[in-house]
Amino acid sequence: MTDRHDGRSQSGAPEADASGAPAWDGVLFDLDDTLLDLKTAQRAAFTATVCRQWPGVDALGEGPLRAAAVDFAADVRGHYQRYIAGELTFAEQRLARAADALQGLGAPGAAAVPDAQLWVTEYEHLVRSHWRLFPEVAAVLEQVRASGRPVGIVTNNVEEYQRGKAAAIGLGWIDVVVGSDTVGAPKPDAAPFLAGCAGLRTEPARTLFVGDSLKHDVAGASGAGLVPVWSVRDAADTADGSGEGAGTEPVDPSGHEIRRATAAPVREPERGCWRIGSLEALRAWL
Repeated sequence: MTDRHDGRSQSGAPEADASGAPAWDGVLFDLDDTLLDLKTAQRAAFTATVCRQWPGVDALGEGPLRAAAVDFAADVRGHYQRYIAGELTFAEQRLARAADALQGLGAPGAAAVPDAQLWVTEYEHLVRSHWRLFPEVAAVLEQVRASGRPVGIVTNNVEEYQRGKAAAIGLGWIDVVVGSDTVGAPKPDAAPFLAGCAGLRTEPARTLFVGDSLKHDVAGASGAGLVPVWSVRDAADTADGSGEGAGTEPVDPSGHEIRRATAAPVREPERGCWRIGSLEALRAWL
């Protein structure tokens, strides 16, 4: 028997302070589309690459090309998850996504077959040139560091690649980076979350996990005993398409409404998490 404090109340729920905010000693973040605005980088790189692959695409007009770029970045057919599952190589998932986009745009003949040099090598150079943190991220992370709380990253891409990405966008100071290959399992498995906590030397129940995916980040962090914080920057990226009408709230794939961002984290009891519209909201807990 031990009297070690594990950060949970007698009921088993994570502890909270007098305001109802969770008590926390450290924070882990997803990287892509949580700290890094990857979708914007992917859309820009896609547009430039598809124009090189098929010069005649301009005749379609701006709308179809923009829609194809959004679908490519969102990976609507799940090729990246097949890569995570070991069914495709990284290059194969990129080429599969490109093929879907080109066929969807109606590219004729050979133009519908992705050129590997363009999509694997040149696209990679382009997307890296567009990597940027979301505007508030650097300042909020610096405030977290100043509070004495450690910061780490848990991501569903290989560790070496993500460490290089973090360094390229000014986050090389983050020592704890857990990739999909670090512990032999990707999110939502509990192992990468627990490895992140071990790296921070924090108890899971007193560790925030901030990410943009309900399945991989929120459900995974909750299952591992962390405090899940759902980052919803762009409802259009999260919605199922039914939230476009005036006066309606977008919904996530489970059918729940996504309420608009507020200045402080908002408790989402039906999902068992907190919700934020940007990292700025974490300042309320500092």
